Amino acid sequence: MKRQHWITTIISVLALALIISGLFKYSFKTNTPKNQYSKLEYNAVNGPSSLRFPAEFEKQQAIWMQWPSEVYNQGSHPVNPVIINIIKAFDPYIRVNVMARDAAEIVQIKNLLKSSGYNGTNAHFYEINHYSIWTRDVGPIFVKNNLNKLNVVDFGFNNYSRDGDTVYINTENAVDRLVAQKFNLPVINTRLISEGGAIESNGKGTLMVTESVALKRNPSMTKQQIENEYKRVLGVKKIVWLKKGLAEDDRITSGHINEIARFSSPNTILLAQVLPNDRYVDSYSNESYLRLEENYNILRNSTDQDGKPFRIIRIPMPPTVYQRPNEEGKIPIRSYLNYAVTNGAVLMQTYWKPGLSSALRDTENGVKDIFKGVFPNRNIIGINAENVNLWGGGIHCITQHMPAE
Repeated sequence: MKRQHWITTIISVLALALIISGLFKYSFKTNTPKNQYSKLEYNAVNGPSSLRFPAEFEKQQAIWMQWPSEVYNQGSHPVNPVIINIIKAFDPYIRVNVMARDAAEIVQIKNLLKSSGYNGTNAHFYEINHYSIWTRDVGPIFVKNNLNKLNVVDFGFNNYSRDGDTVYINTENAVDRLVAQKFNLPVINTRLISEGGAIESNGKGTLMVTESVALKRNPSMTKQQIENEYKRVLGVKKIVWLKKGLAEDDRITSGHINEIARFSSPNTILLAQVLPNDRYVDSYSNESYLRLEENYNILRNSTDQDGKPFRIIRIPMPPTVYQRPNEEGKIPIRSYLNYAVTNGAVLMQTYWKPGLSSALRDTENGVKDIFKGVFPNRNIIGINAENVNLWGGGIHCITQHMPAE
């Protein structure tokens, strides 16, 4: 009996040791530091089962915008009027949360809105220090957890891989965290450098990005490590890698996705196209043409998170004005895909005005018809955003949607 008891005791001790060993290994795996970009970090605990990156066309509770600092209103192409027109256009459909640098600026904004004829009630103001207007890029990227509650992903910002003033970069880098603090939202930390204009979600687990941006922002990481980290912090299951964006965007963002490819539904992609008559305007337009066709071939052979092919609709770049400089010799980044979609409306960049070609007018009307088809039950509202285009962005770049909970 004693021998039997002794054997039983040994077996129990060995079993306990195995359990402790297993727990130790599990703890080591799931507590890998977040700055260690290894395959160990992407696991079921931190992965796509617990987070979801909502699509922009889903229900929203607010749109965030940053009020322009003085530099954006110098010269003959002020940005303030574009911002005001966007706030007024959004007002019947969605709350607009405007970031101002201080209380005095809030008073100034309210006076400007009032003098412009704005009498709405959907504009709200928050003191959040900033310098730029690029809320899509430095503002909060919202994801939902498994309880449908919002979290903010704190991507890094390095001024689009360009040199820049340290104070400027650090201030812009803090915008998303400050918004999270205002709303007491949890923050998901990551060392991944990424702007909101560089990522496009279908809301079901598929993300579109361009290699030209993601790899340049994160030179110390492999493509697979970048993909794993996107999956970890956004909860996506599938990354569709396009090659490059517009050639004229190389010197600005290195090729943001939101100028060339957007999801209008979980399975439908709107993809930009340089029309034949614009292909040979200059070397940039020809290069953009070649890049967009290469991306088209990639998308034709890609599938979503469930292995299903995409429906691809080509959206022309604005004919007769695409790649043509303004009176000061600058080439704005013009694209119909830099739109903002919200509850009941799509704010679309428009370029035609009396005196310009009928080809531009007809193409623009055709794009509006496409938008009406892919965004049913939403009004398509045209906005002249050329003064923002001159800064290298558009309507989508200066807005950031906050999903409804």
